[in-house]
Amino acid sequence: MTRSPGGTHRAPLVLLHGLTDSAACWPSVVAEFGTTRRVIALDARGHGGAPLPDEPFTISALAADAARALREVGPAIVLGHSMGGATAGALASQEPELVAALILEDPAWQGGGVDGGAPPWLGDTVRRLAGRPRTELAAIAEVDCAGWPTAEVDGWIDAKRGLDPRIAEVPQQWQERDWVAATAEVTVPVTLITGENARGSIVTPAQVEVARAGLGERLTHVPVPGTGHNIRREAPAAFLAAVRDAVRRNDEG
Repeated sequence: MTRSPGGTHRAPLVLLHGLTDSAACWPSVVAEFGTTRRVIALDARGHGGAPLPDEPFTISALAADAARALREVGPAIVLGHSMGGATAGALASQEPELVAALILEDPAWQGGGVDGGAPPWLGDTVRRLAGRPRTELAAIAEVDCAGWPTAEVDGWIDAKRGLDPRIAEVPQQWQERDWVAATAEVTVPVTLITGENARGSIVTPAQVEVARAGLGERLTHVPVPGTGHNIRREAPAAFLAAVRDAVRRNDEG
């Protein structure tokens, strides 16, 4: 977990990372908002050195973990990427009093494999990256993270060094619910930031329409052309502008 001092009179901004990332993977967001409000980046279980229980790895369990941290800080704006985006939505459904607004960066609404278990790519990714020396990860990042800001590459490397290799071995269940349909239960404003499917974005136009049907005027959809799954890393200016708008709407709300 990382925290910025920030101000205490505004809703804190809580950050939930994606699978194999960590709390280190939000440098641009922390730099943008950390001087004006509390910014709290959480490590999911098995990530960033956080303990990994032997129990099933599920979105609901991740949401419960986040809820325990949020009870210390009160209602927060919750920003989640990929796995963290799905977790943020589940958190808002399960513990609505803890969430003031949601910002979802290409959420993994239908994550996991075809059976709802672990994503098929996870095992190979863990074997290739988890715990490797920084020099080896830096060489891999030249390809995997091409074009990203240096601070984002450094955060990615830190995350892989803190990833528990057992993450690919514990039982996983990502599709306990239809997480897209479950957005209808969310009562707070939701900003959904997506890229292009052809470039690797995982939220489909059909899923956007399901979310829009459930959320109505509570949904603000911000498509960012030319980006894939890692929008804040591929188009940081456009991403931060969308987050600033969402934060401002909450502050003025």
